[in-house]
Amino acid sequence: MIWIVIVINLGISWGCWQLVGILVGLRRIMVGVTRAIDGAERATHNLLAGAPEAIILGQTGTRSLRRQIPGLAQYLAKVQQVLTVALWLQRQLQQFQSKTKGNRRP
Repeated sequence: MIWIVIVINLGISWGCWQLVGILVGLRRIMVGVTRAIDGAERATHNLLAGAPEAIILGQTGTRSLRRQIPGLAQYLAKVQQVLTVALWLQRQLQQFQSKTKGNRRP
């Protein structure tokens, strides 16, 4: 009868020893994952460390550009007027040249 108790205790001990091996392996995996996540967090922090300043700079530039848009619209209207006059002058010059070519005799 005592041998049955000893065998059962040895079986339980062996099962516990296997469980310890699994838990140690799991711990190693968890340490590796933790280190990888920590490294990724540090790399992300280093990459984005200057982001707030860049975002503020971009917002400042956008705000400045939005203030200039009304003036740019007026400038665009003036450029369109100049181009319209230049196109009209070009057409007049082409008509004049076509009329004078017909009057010339070689």
